[in-house]
Amino acid sequence: MAVRYPIRAVAKATGLSLDTLRAWERRYKVVVPERSDRGRQYGVEDVDRLRLLARLVEKGHAIGTVAALSNQELENLLAPQSSEESQDPPPSRDLILPVLAAIERFDPASAADELGRLGASLSPRDLVYQVAIPLMREVGIRWHQGTLAIAQEHLISQMLGNLLGTVARLIRPSSPSARMIFATPAGELHEFGILASAMLTSMAGIEPIYLGPDLPSHEIAEAASRSGARVILLGITVIQESTAGEVRALAAAMPEPAELWLGGARAGELDLSDLGRKTVLLEDLPALEGECRRWRYGSW
Repeated sequence: MAVRYPIRAVAKATGLSLDTLRAWERRYKVVVPERSDRGRQYGVEDVDRLRLLARLVEKGHAIGTVAALSNQELENLLAPQSSEESQDPPPSRDLILPVLAAIERFDPASAADELGRLGASLSPRDLVYQVAIPLMREVGIRWHQGTLAIAQEHLISQMLGNLLGTVARLIRPSSPSARMIFATPAGELHEFGILASAMLTSMAGIEPIYLGPDLPSHEIAEAASRSGARVILLGITVIQESTAGEVRALAAAMPEPAELWLGGARAGELDLSDLGRKTVLLEDLPALEGECRRWRYGSW
């Protein structure tokens, strides 16, 4: 049975208001949702199209000029034409201050309310770049300064992970061009980076297979083989004695056509010269988006 979403869930997933959704449907027929006794019911393909249109309108396109375009034409318009167009606006620190204030006073309900509000009002991409990344960066700084306890750092990480996971499920592409696995090697417990990466990958039309943190290499390789994934993305923020060995073991065991992508703060410290397969080192999340575009529209 096909998954259907009510209009409020679609508004949250796309960053569009209820009034805007109704107006676009009435005036431009951008999507035609099913009707039931529970109101409008949207398919995953409807959410995908609305997200594309919302991003183009954010970039300055008039809805009347793009409403009749195909999804492929919309994606072509979104592909950056120059390095300047691919740059993101600087995050507004004001967005995360209420969340930080709630965490500082150990008020998880207020923090969850603030994160939920941001998740409902921002596009998924802005949620990553304008909220998730600066929030985790600021939490890390305050933890090192001693103004936040480990319990508070764990609390915000869990809440933010839950939010990103929920949004990622809503924006899962209906007709993915390929599959990509997300995991961290054995001993690596930090999963924020691969969660954010999975969200951005979904927005690029690629289906993420999220395995989570702390997995041995043979299990990641087995998942890639059985799922037919063409890329394994490994998040690395801590270098342990076993890390290099786990990466080499994964490179040796994973399916031959697949690529191995390495991201995270410490990934660049690994020697990749002897892995014996195509390996991509991702410096940051914009680099991930660029590789996803290459992968989707390029050499495959």
